[in-house]
Amino acid sequence: MQPVLKPRLLFRPDAVLGWRLTPDHSVQVGFRENVIQHIDRDGWRRVPNATPAKGPRVGIYGCSFTYGTGLTDEETFAARLQDARPQVRILNRGIGGHGTTQNLLQLRRDIAQGAVDAAVFAIISDHRFRNIAHPQRMRQYLSPDWYHLGVEQVPVARLDADGRARIVYHPIWQPVIRDADFHIFLPDDFMINSATLAVLDLVRETTAEAAVPLGFVLLDALDPDFSAAVRDRFPETHDISTPYDRDHTFLPRDIHPNARANALFAERLDPVVTGLCASLPGGDAP
Repeated sequence: MQPVLKPRLLFRPDAVLGWRLTPDHSVQVGFRENVIQHIDRDGWRRVPNATPAKGPRVGIYGCSFTYGTGLTDEETFAARLQDARPQVRILNRGIGGHGTTQNLLQLRRDIAQGAVDAAVFAIISDHRFRNIAHPQRMRQYLSPDWYHLGVEQVPVARLDADGRARIVYHPIWQPVIRDADFHIFLPDDFMINSATLAVLDLVRETTAEAAVPLGFVLLDALDPDFSAAVRDRFPETHDISTPYDRDHTFLPRDIHPNARANALFAERLDPVVTGLCASLPGGDAP
């Protein structure tokens, strides 16, 4: 099959996640020559050398940073981790545009299917806006691509009176938000951060109930207050972020982390994965 030219054309509707990747497809990176990314028949970004691994399965849940926008299959930090830890099977659970809420839903699906032994949640500051029905994010869904793909809804978090998150679904096709100014009605930064922290609480509860070791990592430091809020609430969080500059991203053509940044992500994440595997019943550090 010829690779598609737009990464979004890899998406297909998913009743639970909103959208997911299409199995057995590939995409050609527009701003790099001869770079083609592959989706395996299981519907996830290819991690070279993962299939032969017989050890613990470590799912890395995230967005396009985890998926590896702009990178070859071998350049993603999931692939580099796989090379560093051949005894462990690394699962790249990154999907472009997903936030922590969708990552939680996928984690629950993986746990129900017995598909994961340990989990890492890779967080960026923009997830705050994806985890709620923020107009800034909802406007992006007005692109005709989403309509033609048949993606109809997005799961987001709502806080109950006790501060506990619950997941609801919003239709993405809402033209009224294109021109209306909702800024005076928006919650403040504290409330926006609180929604993501509440979702991360659910992540921790979910893994604890399933006896799945969990790690949180921060991939960017674009909002120091948000990063600090995550670390304060979850002291086990590891900040593995890299600078937002031309040495660590594809700027000026694309904002995503480049191969250099992903090598650093993998290096800094390696001891986290080692610790998670060692904490499994009968587990020794691989």
